Amino acid sequence: MVEIYLPSVEEYMPDKILFLARLKARYKNIVNETDLLVRLNELYLEGLRNVSPTVHHTVRPVEELPPPLIPNSFLNVKRVSLFLSTLGKSIDESINSFLERGRTHDAAVLDAWASEALEALNESFDEKLRNKFGRGTMRFSPGYGEVDIRWNRYIVELLKVDGVEVLNSGIMVPRKTTTCMIGWYDG
Repeated sequence: MVEIYLPSVEEYMPDKILFLARLKARYKNIVNETDLLVRLNELYLEGLRNVSPTVHHTVRPVEELPPPLIPNSFLNVKRVSLFLSTLGKSIDESINSFLERGRTHDAAVLDAWASEALEALNESFDEKLRNKFGRGTMRFSPGYGEVDIRWNRYIVELLKVDGVEVLNSGIMVPRKTTTCMIGWYDG
């Protein structure tokens, strides 16, 4: 069974300090640059207006999954949560719109905001799962370690997610989309 979760804004709203750090900026260094702070806040709010975050999730016995999908760090797990989180296509369209209009700085800022929003969503959902299932592995995504990024296609198909395309490379569109797995030691 696949569950679809619609998070509240608090679950994906990125911390401003982390958002600025992704931009290689420090708040203390820009606090007196009023025009820049105003623009950063405008783009932060634009990000909030242009996302439709969803999480698709299932839990499967580890033996039902293809062995190459299971990372070595999942040794002795009994079940695996697989989830896909996405911010939707509107945020990609907003970033692309800035680029098409030659507003590279705004596009880069909005892209950084969206990356932090997606990570905040993943952390929030990870915490929900741990509260429900208990002791598990660290969160893991294809493309890291020994699990090929092209396993994203298998996860998207398993979760029956509409509106997410997996390219031959394993990269997903919309860009602000990730697949994640957590192994659970208790059955």
